[in-house]
Amino acid sequence: MGYYVISKIELEGTDSLKSTDVGYTDDINVVNEVNEAYDSSFGLFLGENRTKIELGIVSVSTFFASTPSVNEARTEVDDVNGLGLSKVTSINEL
Repeated sequence: MGYYVISKIELEGTDSLKSTDVGYTDDINVVNEVNEAYDSSFGLFLGENRTKIELGIVSVSTFFASTPSVNEARTEVDDVNGLGLSKVTSINEL
């Protein structure tokens, strides 16, 4: 049985992103909800602005001006012992 680590992504400084592991889940429904929310927000922003970001026309700080953080659950691990993370059973716990 695999577990998914849930990470919180937020802006650090003006253009750097900070990723912090905030929990884990073994519920694929929670994984899908977390990743769908990411894909429809920050993922969409990155996709639409990739070239502008690379050229320095748009900054990731633009996204985080109205959204303090996003979560992502894409890292799968076999064991969560020793990670110091709490189990997340609902997206509302994030």
